[in-house]
Amino acid sequence: MSIDDIEGLDEITRKEIEELQKVTRKSESDKQFSLAQRKLAEIFYKHGLLDEAVRVSKLIEPQDNREHYKKAQYNIAAVYEEQDKTKEALKIWSEIEADSSEIYSRAQYNIGSIKNDLGEFKEAKKAWGKVKKNGSPEAYARAQYNLASRLVKEGQEDNAIQAWRNIEKKDALEIYALAQFNLGVSLNIKDSTYEALETWEKIEAKDSLEAFNRAQYNICTVSLENTQYQDINRAENALKKIVNGYQYEKRCLEKICRLLKTSSTDIGKYLLLLFIHTTEIIEILKVDFSHRVTDNKPVERKLAHYTGTDTTNKLLDIEKGKEQPSSFRLNTINNVNDPSEGKLLLNYLKGIKEGLSYNSQFDEDLHAFISCFTFNHDSLNQFRLYGKQDNKEASGISLVFNQKFFQKHDSTAGLSYVAFEDSLQKINVTSIQGSTGEKAVERINKQPVMRCVYLDPTSDYIHLAQRNRLTFFREFNNETVQVKSGQISKAEYEWERYQNFIDKKTEDFRSVFIDLQSDYRTITEKVIEIEKKNASLSGKIEVLLNEILLPLKYLIKHSAFQEEQECRMVYMTSLDDKKVKMEFGRFLYVEYEPKVKAHLDKIYIAPAATQYQPYLAKLLCDTNVKIELSNNPYRQT
Repeated sequence: MSIDDIEGLDEITRKEIEELQKVTRKSESDKQFSLAQRKLAEIFYKHGLLDEAVRVSKLIEPQDNREHYKKAQYNIAAVYEEQDKTKEALKIWSEIEADSSEIYSRAQYNIGSIKNDLGEFKEAKKAWGKVKKNGSPEAYARAQYNLASRLVKEGQEDNAIQAWRNIEKKDALEIYALAQFNLGVSLNIKDSTYEALETWEKIEAKDSLEAFNRAQYNICTVSLENTQYQDINRAENALKKIVNGYQYEKRCLEKICRLLKTSSTDIGKYLLLLFIHTTEIIEILKVDFSHRVTDNKPVERKLAHYTGTDTTNKLLDIEKGKEQPSSFRLNTINNVNDPSEGKLLLNYLKGIKEGLSYNSQFDEDLHAFISCFTFNHDSLNQFRLYGKQDNKEASGISLVFNQKFFQKHDSTAGLSYVAFEDSLQKINVTSIQGSTGEKAVERINKQPVMRCVYLDPTSDYIHLAQRNRLTFFREFNNETVQVKSGQISKAEYEWERYQNFIDKKTEDFRSVFIDLQSDYRTITEKVIEIEKKNASLSGKIEVLLNEILLPLKYLIKHSAFQEEQECRMVYMTSLDDKKVKMEFGRFLYVEYEPKVKAHLDKIYIAPAATQYQPYLAKLLCDTNVKIELSNNPYRQT
């Protein structure tokens, strides 16, 4: 490659490349030649020229210099992994000679990580077990951390505890702190609560703010929930130490602590139970993109968003006068087609089953913004309802997002989608100042996505949003799998196990939801009694009651909309929040920071929008995004 073909190089780097390219086997020693190629590879990699980095790395041969050759091979595999050439990367890393070197340990760590992602857990644990501390202390710490996490999932708590204890502070500071947090969790599960609290209290913010915040939150909740170790002052002190995180939890728990200390009734105990059950339900409903029901790929690894072609164009293309495509939006809840939004939950908890009133309400103190997704990526019904352009049915696009578009399932910021007024300036905002000096744009950071729950207000019917059976047949087609009885349809095999997973999740939800309903009714009865003696206190309790339930308010939907199998990204904030934007008379919305184009996995084009296929292919020609026409037949009338 000519140096003139490389863009964005400063003069010093250009001269460095020119000098390195002059080094040949004839002009210098083989060792000097291999070193020059390594340096060239680093420059090419830094500037995104991955193929060139691989090309010059392959020029290095074992006899040139053993160490340079091993590092070059490692780097080639790293590039292949980045290019999704997983098989090639695994082959190279597996062939690196077993010794006590850093390269070997890092290679084994990478093999373990890939095998784990592929669901080959036995092989993953084997590779992580080969990582040597004297080779790479950091790779060793990460390997032991991942090994312990895997052992926990397999129910081997004692072995996990040992793996976490194998990690020392000098190996990798942040990994050590996170391991100590997880060690505390395991100890608490094994009823070694005192030792767990001691372990959490030793974690320092300077080592890992993430681990520190998680530890302080757990100190608080354990100090409140565990009657043997209950210490309200310790719980309050732990909450005060949390830095820019757990804003919803802090707000609720601080008020609960005050009630536990000052109220002459046991209302604080029941509000604590309500809070615990609310957070348990949120964890049940959060979509975990890494969960597997078999050894196959994660079963809920992607989500689709249906929209029109005009919106798709704005999200993918740079409009005239702008420097980047439009941001993804979360729109006001007032735009949805379900009049029961936000009201069904409280009616259900109150036991109101008939004569429901769904008059529109508007709350400017905490207004909800949502974006809707579904597990069903190519649905004719959703194309007809939401994938429309100019009100023409089935004329839009299904944008299929990968998991990196959303906040991780195990986010350590706490429940991040309720922004109370006193925390608006602290969390969930990204300010972007344009190079032309225009006004800074404020956007919300990555948010979690939750599956909706469909309730029938006239009965005890409950349904959680999920994939439908057809998606399994479209994914696996005619593939078969070997079981004891012989070869069976892989689609049926995966579907049955997925149903078991969903049935278990539904029962978990139902159990906690019944407890939530019981808590709510007990609290409302006690509030009536408190109101007779102290109207001011009862008013404050009712405010806290509604604040605790806020995260669930827009995840409970009417069963009439069940076919949509909807998952939601929700963000609640005041209209005073600078992130709230407006198109007068049409929309209120907030903008989402992650870019659409960088997080797309696939696009489905609706039956009445096929003419856009070449245009979308052009917009996405610099990506690996697949473009497919909908499999659904539809005749436009």
